[in-house]
Amino acid sequence: MKGNILGFDPDSNTGAISGHDGRRYGFVRLDWRGPGAPTRGALVDFVAENDRATQIYPLGQEFDLQDGSTANSIYILYLVGLMVPLTPVVGLIMAYVHAAEAPEALRTHYRFQIRTFWIGLLYGVIGLVTAILIIGIFWLGFVAVWWIVRCVKGMQALSAGRPCERPETWLW
Repeated sequence: MKGNILGFDPDSNTGAISGHDGRRYGFVRLDWRGPGAPTRGALVDFVAENDRATQIYPLGQEFDLQDGSTANSIYILYLVGLMVPLTPVVGLIMAYVHAAEAPEALRTHYRFQIRTFWIGLLYGVIGLVTAILIIGIFWLGFVAVWWIVRCVKGMQALSAGRPCERPETWLW
């Protein structure tokens, strides 16, 4: 049967699926057969056993790749921002504008991009303030690598039509 994930709680490793038959099914993480954690809104195929879903498989792309072209452009603007400091600001504005009307799977990318900008700005300020000390120079190098890794990971998920796995993370 097909359905959409209503939600997943990583603390209890339980979640719920809205089946296309109109019924709600509970599930546990052990029944998830996809990479990463289940995400809200993901289209899945599962076996319904009473009120429980088992053998849950994510179904391919979760959004049209054409819809992701704006998010991909933002990732590119962020990467260009390592050389031209104004482009991430343009990308941030685009992310805020497009996040509201995007489908949930694509919205995770916009949330990830917005957080990348603000966390990167914080990390960069810390690096500049401590640049007087030698440690600040190394910190700025770490921030550059962090920025690149986040953008590349986001672009990979986007090109596969998948949501960003952990948009709330401070690391990668």
